[in-house]
Amino acid sequence: MKNVLKLLSLFLVVSVAVSCDSNTSDDLGYGAQDERGWVYFMEDSPVITAFIGAESDIVLDINLQVPNTSSDLTINYEMASVSGADPNSVFSNSGQLVVPAGNTSFMGPDNITGLDYVFLSSLTLDMSDLEGTVLSEAMVFDVVLTGTSSSAITAGLEGETYKVEQRIVINPSLVSLEGVYSVFENFTDGVNAPLGLGDFFGESYQVELSVVATDPSAATMVVVNSAGFDTYFFDGTPIDFSANPISFDDGFTADMPVVALFTEMLVEESIVDFGNGVIQCLGDSGGFGPYQFTLTKQ
Repeated sequence: MKNVLKLLSLFLVVSVAVSCDSNTSDDLGYGAQDERGWVYFMEDSPVITAFIGAESDIVLDINLQVPNTSSDLTINYEMASVSGADPNSVFSNSGQLVVPAGNTSFMGPDNITGLDYVFLSSLTLDMSDLEGTVLSEAMVFDVVLTGTSSSAITAGLEGETYKVEQRIVINPSLVSLEGVYSVFENFTDGVNAPLGLGDFFGESYQVELSVVATDPSAATMVVVNSAGFDTYFFDGTPIDFSANPISFDDGFTADMPVVALFTEMLVEESIVDFGNGVIQCLGDSGGFGPYQFTLTKQ
């Protein structure tokens, strides 16, 4: 009987030891005082879009997966130009972000806990830096985490997919698009091509765009029909240029503007040429076939 009890006791000890080892493995061996780990961006969106004139800054949260930092940690980053103006010539960012000692986001190595983060560092792009800047095209660049002041704390983790690059697109001010626009529209395929609704109804269209000054994102314009022309959009329809494709909200079906008082158009693609004042939308015209319209600033 004693032998049986001893065997059971030994089994329990071994089981507990294995269980503890398993937890240690899950934690990758990181102790509460370890000063090693990685940093990465929390943003889910592959692209962040903003417009000159926006009131809110662009804030990128950074997760510090480090159990402990006994001294200040410097996170290094760069702004790599992709197209348009060089962000380094307009933003005042230094390329370094200092995080005070003891501030980390650590809640287990992968933070897969369902808990709120106790700390996230923030990398800010100050939109007021763009005051006085005139862009003729979008400024596209990547913010890239390159490392830290500690060799034991890396940007991302080798072999993993933690995000260390964030694409940013800064569009010109929509003020550059204010004005009067001619309207060219037609079916691009099918039995109705290449005619347009104006051909069928004997109508002509012209519209006017103006910025919605109360929009803090500086991304919205409103469209009205010019006096003496037939109705193409409902007067006062807001257009959200931050959406992709651009979004029309005339009070009917979302993202499907009524055109020429005839049918809803599903906008599937949009192209905005800020430099030349041209706005093109392509899609489907209520089942009547592929359709497009092009607004050209006069």
